[in-house]
This record gives sequence, structure tokens and C-alpha cells, in this order.
Amino acid sequence: MSHLNVYIMNKVRKLLLVCGCFLGSMSLSAEVTSGSDFEILMQKIRQDFSKNPSIDEALSFYREGAFTDVDYGSIQRTDWPPLVHLQRVSDFVFAYTNPENPYYADDRLFDKIQAGLEFWHERNPWCHNWWYNQIAEPQCLGILLIQMRSGAKKLPEELERKLLERMKTDGGDPAKWTGANRTDIALHWIYRSCLSEDSTDLKKAIENAYSPLVYTTQEGFQHDNSFFQHGPQLYIGGYGDEILKGITQIAMYTKGTDYELPEGKVALLGKFMRETYYPTIRGRFMLFDVLGRGVSRPRVTDKSSTALFARRMMELDPAHADEYREIIGRLEGRLSANVGITPFHTHYPVGDYTLHVRPSYTFDVRMVSIRTMRCEYGNGENLRTYFLSDGCTNIVREGDEYQEIFPVWDWRRIPGVTAPQLKEIPMAKSDWQTKGTSEFAGGVSDSLYGATAYAYEDNYAGVLTRAHKAWFFYENEVVCLGAGITSGAEAEVVTTVNQCLEKGQPVWIRNGKKVCQMNPGDSVGGSLKWVLHNGVGYIFPEGGTVFCQDKMQTGNWYDINHTASREQVGKQVVTVGIRHDQKPAAGTYAYLVVPDLQTAGEMEAYCKDASIRILKNTPDLQVVRNRKLKMWHLVFYAPGTFESRDLSVRADRPCILQLRETKEGRLVVHAADPAQSQQLLTLDIWKGRTSSRPFTWQCDFSQDGMLPGASRMIQLSSDCFRL
Repeated sequence: MSHLNVYIMNKVRKLLLVCGCFLGSMSLSAEVTSGSDFEILMQKIRQDFSKNPSIDEALSFYREGAFTDVDYGSIQRTDWPPLVHLQRVSDFVFAYTNPENPYYADDRLFDKIQAGLEFWHERNPWCHNWWYNQIAEPQCLGILLIQMRSGAKKLPEELERKLLERMKTDGGDPAKWTGANRTDIALHWIYRSCLSEDSTDLKKAIENAYSPLVYTTQEGFQHDNSFFQHGPQLYIGGYGDEILKGITQIAMYTKGTDYELPEGKVALLGKFMRETYYPTIRGRFMLFDVLGRGVSRPRVTDKSSTALFARRMMELDPAHADEYREIIGRLEGRLSANVGITPFHTHYPVGDYTLHVRPSYTFDVRMVSIRTMRCEYGNGENLRTYFLSDGCTNIVREGDEYQEIFPVWDWRRIPGVTAPQLKEIPMAKSDWQTKGTSEFAGGVSDSLYGATAYAYEDNYAGVLTRAHKAWFFYENEVVCLGAGITSGAEAEVVTTVNQCLEKGQPVWIRNGKKVCQMNPGDSVGGSLKWVLHNGVGYIFPEGGTVFCQDKMQTGNWYDINHTASREQVGKQVVTVGIRHDQKPAAGTYAYLVVPDLQTAGEMEAYCKDASIRILKNTPDLQVVRNRKLKMWHLVFYAPGTFESRDLSVRADRPCILQLRETKEGRLVVHAADPAQSQQLLTLDIWKGRTSSRPFTWQCDFSQDGMLPGASRMIQLSSDCFRL
């Protein structure tokens, strides 16, 4: 895909993504057993897009090859009106060729199809968004021409030849593109090559379709198993959706032929889908911060249609069929969001992204650094996205906590973000590619637990704010710390803990010594000790000016996406946050997110548990200990020493550390370099305070290769380090 995600238009999505719904879970190869490779591929394509459309309404607008309600002169970059013509002609073709349709083999409908295609060729509408000219139009033409070959009457050879030539001339060369764009263009090359029986172009098309299935430092699949498009910009959803749609579609077409997807590429594809793509979907809803500018499109977080990809993978990657089957069940709502979920924690050092998954919840963090791009806002979409990349978080249990909230969101209060409450949200310097300004953004992980830190600093467009933000991930909670919060902005600074749909669920708070339930419309603030809403607890162990509101918020999609409706919508929204006043000089915050607490009694009991201890929260050092897990996490923003009764650590460079005592009493240390400096880190580690001789570990990050910022591990087995 390209500057317009297929998902922004229902009809385009229906045509190019899930039309025919893959005939349930039936294999495309099940009924295709004979003929040339060209014919086998075309039979599979027909099966993939099989449908029985109703065309009476479209016929009412038809006049002499055209449609009276279509603006053929429009060049608008989104929702391009002329494409409706091809969509309707495509429906005519499927009606004409489907024995169950009342217009099956109807000579008058055939004449309309022929006249409609003649008109399209002669009129040759053109869009200022290249995606329509080089992907949407030629893909649509290729599918309808392949389907028309199965009709009672065939199109004149000269007309088909002209259309195929136009597809080749205007459709572009897949080799000149990267990632999902390359695969999408290769798709219509496959359609055209089959129709013209051009084995050279077919081979080139399939090679280009599969070529993005490599790890790269350019756009595409990254070495940390994330996905980039439009430069180093995180796009696990959106363009990630599109490349999975295209590659799995082509892989099913070529299965059993000489063009079958190689095993190594199937393995890469399966790893991305099982370990990154589908884990960012909770139930059937995708985390909002991996969707790029698509987050501003109605219904985009609902990924139930991507069950199609998992069905295909059951055949392409049968060794993991049971896992894909569970994914399908969750996406279709037959299984609850926690079924089949295995706990894991991953930091993606290339993507500046952290994903923490547990059966009862998912929590993520999206950052931006000098190595990656802010979330884009091109083509008039995602117009309030500025703060979305600055440490935003998703906190989801069922997955629908943010569904369709975006037109009513206060985009200055994105969950997890510390930001000045400016009257006007800035637009980044570039709508497509604007790099971040933080050098220190990264995380440490042992695959189950970890810590992530972000030295946020933004001096653009009156933001003038900086903060050292860190997240510490455990089994039952995430600890969130902020220090050194400083701002010169002419507005109050707020750290937003969450801003999510109320969903009809009560909001409980403890305000001082009083525990009470809020009423819809209420707004409270002050010395809140905790807030409980929709099974998620928010605890403020160090106080602060905490606020909570449960109110109706209104807005419209058009304000964030000029391709969408201006109709006003309203939703009941719960917002929890911490105020830092205007121009704070050294503000701090500390809060715990504790999913899976249901009652005020459970909240009170958790608060009495002393398992989590915040040991340091300064601009130079943030430290948390989890006593149950016998684990320490330390974020050094500068060289320094941490001392405690049980453990002391000195680091000569900024770093993030995880130290955990094993059952045998040994200490396992994980270290990461969030600045990705690829230099030597020297750690001195003591049992207790620094009076004894330390163990010294020289951790050399210079050999990180394609994964700078990745975690390193050492186990200290010496008896003097038994704790």
C-alpha cells in the first residue's frame, strides 16, 4: 500500500482485502488441480474473489458506459470518486458470471460491461494520489478481467489488450518500490501476466512480491521483528496489514506451483505474524499506536477481517496451525481475549517500541528517537497526532477500551504522555517523515520482564518540555515513573495516565480516607490515592495532583481526518492524569497500572502489599524493586552509583539494567544501551553496599550489528554474589 491505506474506504477494503472472505477456511488449491500455471493461478484468483453482488442500484445510475453520479474529473487524493466506476463494473462482471445471480449470462449486462470498460479506457481518469493509479485501479481491472474470462461471452480481444497495456504502462514497476508498495504492485503484475500468458513478467512479479520477506535496514521487516514503512516509521498495522494481505494472498495462489513461497520466507512471515503482528491485537482490536496515520480512520482498530491471514497461514505454516486457529477464534469473538495468550515481554530496539503481554492484559509503549520517525499525518489524515509518539501507552484487557474514541479524544492527553496542554496541537515539520529528538530511548528485556526508558525533550513549536520517563514491567503490574519534568511552555503540563471509554463501568476512587463511586459527569482532583475503572487499577504511591473525570466528550472524525464525516459524535470517556502546573522546574510522578483488579476491596488489599518498592526517581536514576520476583530494574540516564542495603551498582555510561536473583541465589544481569552508542559499558556490582570488592562486567555493545540497543545477559555464579 502507499499514501492511502486500503482500509480508509469500505468498498476498496471489500474489493482488495476480504472480498469473498476466502471461502471460509477452504484451501484455494483444493479445487484447482489441472491446467497451465497461468490457468491454475487464475482459477485460484477467481475463487479468492468470488461473490454474488446486488447491482440494481448501480444500474439505476448507468448511462451509455458511464454513471451519472460519478465525478470523473475529480483528482482528490483520498476517496477518489472515479474508482466507484470500476467497482461497479467489477460488480457487473461478478453478477454476469455467477450462476446464482439474476443477471447471470445476461447479454444486456454484457453490453454494459463492455461499454463501461471502453468508457474507462477512453476517459482515463487520473488521481493526484499515485496509489490509485498504480495500485487500486490496475488491481481492480486485473481481477475483473480474470473473472470475465469465465463468462458466457468474452470481451473483444482488442479491448482487453488495450486495458492490459494501460495496466502495464500506468501500474509502475514493483522493483522500484519497497515493502507493502512493492507487493501491491506485484499483485496486478501477476493478474496481467496470467491474462497475457507472459511467463517473464509473471516470474518478475512473484520475485518482487516475495522479495520484501527479508530482514532489512530499509523499509520493511526489521531485524527486531518490527515493520517500517515511509522511512524508519513503525507500521505494524496499516502497511503491515497490507503486506500480510498481499503476500499471503500470492502465497496461496502459488502454492503447489513452481512459484511456491520458499520455506525460509514462510518462517520469517510466520514469526512476524505470531510474535509481533497478532500480539498487538487484543481480542479483535489492534493497539492504536501501531497503526500510523490510520488511527484516524473509522473502524480501523477492528481487525476481525485479518482472520483471513491466519486462515491462509494454517496452510502455509501448518506447524503452527493450532496457534493460528486460536488467533482466528479470538478475532471472530468465539474465544475470549485471554485464550491462548502466552506471557512475554519484548522491546523492539529498532522500532523504539515495547510490548508487554499477559493473559489478562496487554500494555505497550511507543517512543520516537533520532533514529525513528514520528507518526505521520499526510493526505489530510491523523491531523492531531503530534504527541502520539512521545511515550504513549495502551492499557487493554478486552481490547475495545479505545474503540472509535479518537474523534472525541483530547489529543493533548494521550495515555502515557507528558505534554503541555497547548490551545493548538502542533503539526510536525513534515507531514510524512519527521525524526524524533531523543537520543535515549530503549529498553531491557529477558523475554518475560523488562524496563523501558525515554529521555523526552521537545523544543519545537512552543512545546518546550522535557522529562525522563520509565516503565517497569512485571507479572501483575506496570510501574510508571517520571522525573526532571521541566517546561517553558505557556500552558499547564499534564501526564495522562489513561483516557479511555467508560463502557458503562463504574469508576471508584480513594480520595484521602474516603472510598466512593463517581457519577457520570463528575470530575475530582487532589490527593487521590487510587482509581479503579473497568478492571484496571491506577495507584499513586507518592501522591501528586491527581485528577479523574468521567464525562461526555464530543467531536467528529473530520477534525482528525479530512476524508471522514463531519457528523458530531459523543462518547462517555474516563480520564486519569497528574497535573504538574505551568512551567514546572523539576516535576515528578509515580503511578502503578494494575490490571485485573475488580473491587475496591481488592484495590485496598493490593495497596497494602509491599512487593513493589520505588527506590529512586530522579533525573539521573530511576530504580524499582519487585520483592516477589527478587528483581531490580535500574535506569541510569548518566554515569552514577546506586546503593542499597541489598545491592549496589555503578555504571560508567547511561544504560538500563535488570538484575534478578535465581532460585539458586545467583544473580542474572541484563543490560541495554538505549542511546545505541555501541560502546563499552562497565558495571561494578556489589552484594550490599560498596564496602566489599565488586564484580566488574565490561559489556561491549560495539558488536551489536543489526540490533543496536538489544539486551545483553550475564549470570554471576560466584559465591560472593549469592544474595
